[in-house]
Amino acid sequence: MIDDETKEIPKAYDPSLVEDKWYEYWLNNKIFKSEVDDTKEPYTIVIPPPNITGMLTMGHILNNTLQD
Repeated sequence: MIDDETKEIPKAYDPSLVEDKWYEYWLNNKIFKSEVDDTKEPYTIVIPPPNITGMLTMGHILNNTLQD
């Protein structure tokens, strides 16, 4: 986080300055809570789309083969 007095950016990221605040927010707002609605059909994705272009690459083939 930037020091407001000196306007300096720290040389290393300190996650405790940011992540503790957001984790508390997520807990307070029940972001991790889910509910099953039996009136709706389940939605699943076996393998998500490869990327924004939709084009497969050798990297996708390698990773999907290893996962399989």
